[in-house]
Amino acid sequence: MPQPFERWRLTVSGLVQGVGFRPFLFNLARGLELTGWVRNNFAGVEIEIQGAPTALARFSAALRERPPAAAQIDGVERETIPPLPGEDDFTIIPSQSGRLPGSPLPDQGICPDCAAEFFDPANRRYHHPFNSCTLCGPRFTIMEALPFDRSRTAMEPFPLCPDCQTEYTSPADRRFHAQTIACPQCGPKLWFRDAQGRPGADDPAGAARRILKAGGILAVKGIGGYHLACDARNAAAVDRLRRLKGRDNRAFAVMFRDPEAIAAVCRVTAEEAALLAGPVRPIVLLLQREGGTLAPGVNPGLRELGAFLPYTGIQLLLFEDELTALVMTSGNRSGEPLSIGDEEARRDLGPMADGFLGHDRRIRWRCDDSVLRWQAGRTIGIRRSRGLTPAPVRLERKLPPLLACGAQQKNVFALTQDERVYLGPHQGDLDNAASFLAYRETIAAMQRLLHCQPEWAVHDLHPDYNSTRYARESGLPLLGVQHHLAHIAAVIAAERLDGPVLGVAFDGSGYGPDGAVWGGEFFIGSGCAWRRVGQLEYYPLPGGEAAVREPWRMTAAYLNANAPALLEEWLEARELGKSWPLLRQAVRAGINAPPTSSVGRWFDGVAALLGGPARAGYEGEAAVWLENQADPAAEDRFELPFRLAGDGFRIDPGALAAALARERHRLGPAALSMKFHRTVAALIREAARWARREAGIDRVVLSGGVFQNRLLLDLTLAELETEGFRVAVPQWVPINDGGIALGQAWLGGLMIERGVDDVLGGAR
Repeated sequence: MPQPFERWRLTVSGLVQGVGFRPFLFNLARGLELTGWVRNNFAGVEIEIQGAPTALARFSAALRERPPAAAQIDGVERETIPPLPGEDDFTIIPSQSGRLPGSPLPDQGICPDCAAEFFDPANRRYHHPFNSCTLCGPRFTIMEALPFDRSRTAMEPFPLCPDCQTEYTSPADRRFHAQTIACPQCGPKLWFRDAQGRPGADDPAGAARRILKAGGILAVKGIGGYHLACDARNAAAVDRLRRLKGRDNRAFAVMFRDPEAIAAVCRVTAEEAALLAGPVRPIVLLLQREGGTLAPGVNPGLRELGAFLPYTGIQLLLFEDELTALVMTSGNRSGEPLSIGDEEARRDLGPMADGFLGHDRRIRWRCDDSVLRWQAGRTIGIRRSRGLTPAPVRLERKLPPLLACGAQQKNVFALTQDERVYLGPHQGDLDNAASFLAYRETIAAMQRLLHCQPEWAVHDLHPDYNSTRYARESGLPLLGVQHHLAHIAAVIAAERLDGPVLGVAFDGSGYGPDGAVWGGEFFIGSGCAWRRVGQLEYYPLPGGEAAVREPWRMTAAYLNANAPALLEEWLEARELGKSWPLLRQAVRAGINAPPTSSVGRWFDGVAALLGGPARAGYEGEAAVWLENQADPAAEDRFELPFRLAGDGFRIDPGALAAALARERHRLGPAALSMKFHRTVAALIREAARWARREAGIDRVVLSGGVFQNRLLLDLTLAELETEGFRVAVPQWVPINDGGIALGQAWLGGLMIERGVDDVLGGAR
């Protein structure tokens, strides 16, 4: 006896637009002899499906268990509705727009099938720069509006040719309903211009490669902005690029032709290889092999290299046998926003580039490359942007609609919608007017794209941050969240932690409620109840922000209080004797010398003490030097400068600096750096022991930019996990200030719900 027909309405939320979800459902329904329709809508994907109950159950199970590879299903809602008599087919119908509780999809790196076509001389898409399918290609960076249909993207000006139209409408084709489908006949066109912006060359990619092989600098238009590229093995080209870009000593990222080219230069684990080749295609921080062939100026003095693989056909065209590794750095003047428009690029990059390789498809969203590191079985976030933005971080509770404005450095903002936190693309540092303008424009555009209407603006407590200024000017009710608590809250949100934790926040600086510059903080708490139970002892920050650029000032501050004779000897050896007396007077008078507990400045001061940069080109340069000096074979550590104080504890950075100064003539920088790192890790372990003893806490959260230090994080994890502590760090979300907005959203949302404005003021 035939089963009676039923009709279900299914609403699927999550990353389900732009991933081939509708074609997948189309073929699934037809294979099960079901009728109905599917469309993108404000909720993600909406389906009405009709047929025998057993077939409907199989359809529902397959939807959940084997969706397209790039899809991420957050939820499936089902409603039984009356059957529709006479329906005899399953179709894809036009999309419905509206408010979006799902998510637009991030850009996807070129898939293996599209890459194989790209390299196949017999294929009609051979060397096609814009090859893509339902599983890969640009998504977020070409979106004009949602739902994700070609007519709402930067592909709208490129009508399909007959061959592409056939593929687009053929259920058996992997480009069935692929919104970015194109070919050499109907897709965007590549072009080449010389340094003066004059068009030329019938073979744009060939002209671009000639510039690279000749040691020149090429501006390349990608999917999220322009890159500046040069041969990573050509020392003169790398040095010229650094000089023209105004780049300090920070490392350049290198794009390699293929995994084999990376393996020749770096040690690559299976997990790192999977990250490199996955759809995100991030820059992955890898340990270099000895005796590599890259130019020394690529990453001067560092053990790590930021490596990544091509993620578009345009980039694949840049490589050949003589070009296997290219510096690919953001196409901008240092400190300014990434160039995305062609005229903007010619204006800003023209003085640096010997030629431009571009195309006629518009970039809608500025989106720099994401940066990740695989470490200790975890995917550590360093920069979250292309390939990850705007996929939301999904929480276990709904948040009020709010805008989290982020920090001043490495800025990322966030918008909330129910239980989803949408982190915007990496904005960089908001110190200059151009970056701040781009930040404001991007927030407004994201609100339009996601149909978000925030009712609160959550900001950092620092009154002079431009992100705080934006919050004040937004006209929304304001809520401030302390910088280091936001670091801890970001991990709690990203890792969905519950219950009390010991939060360890180590970074360069953050505004403290007492007016001091915090940066070495230990908190105990959960929800809206937190206590600052430990910190680095306060020391003066001589000259305020100038101490960031001149690490020797912190060396002087530590030794002045603990070993003045050794300070005089060290100042003389570093030829700094004439610089200190006036600063010492200012410190004694309390003039422009705010108290600080910063671990970042502690590492800077120790680095300068051991022979590292007395003056730094960028924040953290001295600390990076210190990490790269360390000899892992050195086993010893110093006596721990850890003392109980009131209902908590204090760590004395000056006492440890003095101990290092006494050892300088006995041990070299390599042994002392390792000894210092081991001591800091042991101090964190001691703090965790205290939290377990005093509060029964065995979960430790680590966050803040200092933990980008691979050596310190490895040592700390080993110290804690050996003693049975459960340790959490942010995965896929930046461990540095790029994660602050997530913490602001999580903690700020809780404070709004509970009517709390001071989470450090006691239990609630």
